[in-house]
Amino acid sequence: MNNDIKGAMTVESDVMINAKGIIKKFNIGKENELEILHGIDLTVRKGEFVSIVGQSGSGKSTLMNIIGILDKPTGGEYTLDGIDISKAKDNQLSAIRNQKIGFVFQTYNLIPRTSAIKNVELPMLYAGVKARERKERAMELLKLVGMDKRMDHKPDELSGGQKQRVAIARALVNDPAIILADEPTGALDSGTGRAVMDLFHKLNEEKGITIVLITHSNELAEETKRVLTLRDGLIIGERKGQNSEVFR
Repeated sequence: MNNDIKGAMTVESDVMINAKGIIKKFNIGKENELEILHGIDLTVRKGEFVSIVGQSGSGKSTLMNIIGILDKPTGGEYTLDGIDISKAKDNQLSAIRNQKIGFVFQTYNLIPRTSAIKNVELPMLYAGVKARERKERAMELLKLVGMDKRMDHKPDELSGGQKQRVAIARALVNDPAIILADEPTGALDSGTGRAVMDLFHKLNEEKGITIVLITHSNELAEETKRVLTLRDGLIIGERKGQNSEVFR
């Protein structure tokens, strides 16, 4: 474990995410102060495939930013994989995020003029991994997601589904504890989106990777083992995905 995050470690458990009373406000102390999250309680166990479903304005993006340590809550407590994020120092947060979380976004976030394999290598470059090891790991992951024949292609030479597969491979390079997937099929046609979801199921079932899917689509949410419904900054319901057994 990186020395930057050792001091933030708490006890080991089978819980990946433990959030209690998460509040998020913007423009604090001003006339236009706005509270987006009103006290979120959320628990995700290791190896789960969970979806958080809600329409625009429900607070999904705000909650994802807090889970992904891209933003801090105004109030409440948050523990990720045994690390108390609420008490972590600023210089620890980046290291925790880079080592513990793999992000997959609707917009792919690939570097345009760089090949697929170089895009996948990039997080390892920042982590100080040696060139040979970076290349071997990137090739392994591109093969895992079915992109080993396209690793030298640049993003503008790839389809939307292929770009998302590269993005998933990149999310896996540092062996994250969890993948956060924010509307990962939103820019894809139904057939390509199906292939991407199948890949998530494979990673969860065969590799045991914890996945949290953020989506507005009830159809996609029903594929996951547990569905949490977010509305007006509160989790108002929780249920088992109706189709979760079909995709196991």
